[in-house]
Amino acid sequence: MQRIANRVTAALGKPSSVTFIIMLVIAWIIGNYSARRAGLISFEQFPFPNLEFFATIGALVVALLILTTQRHAEALAEKRAQLTLEIAMLSERKNTKIIALLEEQRRDNPLLESRVDREADEMGQISDSFQNLGKIEGAKLPKGTT
Repeated sequence: MQRIANRVTAALGKPSSVTFIIMLVIAWIIGNYSARRAGLISFEQFPFPNLEFFATIGALVVALLILTTQRHAEALAEKRAQLTLEIAMLSERKNTKIIALLEEQRRDNPLLESRVDREADEMGQISDSFQNLGKIEGAKLPKGTT
């Protein structure tokens, strides 16, 4: 159902669809005036209540399609953000392990100078992701931002 809604929304968003709808409305109006002038029975007369009804229903359907498509896109964006966060956390763990292994090799290798590197020691510690997330969520945003 979502794929159909996405396809219909994409099709309606093209300039050719707008042109088609405008031409259909013009044809409706000209057709009714021409039929009345020729003495034939026209669908309706000015102010074209049936045309107004169809346009209202069409606008409602298009609005609902757009809302559905936006909600779906928002859900996909949320999943992408979650995946990006998980990849970043995994990369951070891998980098931390690499730094810890390099520091261990530096300490154990008799050919390398043994020294204390506080920055490398800090970087070699795995950070608490949940604590960092709490800090991010608890941070106050400046006024006027969302």
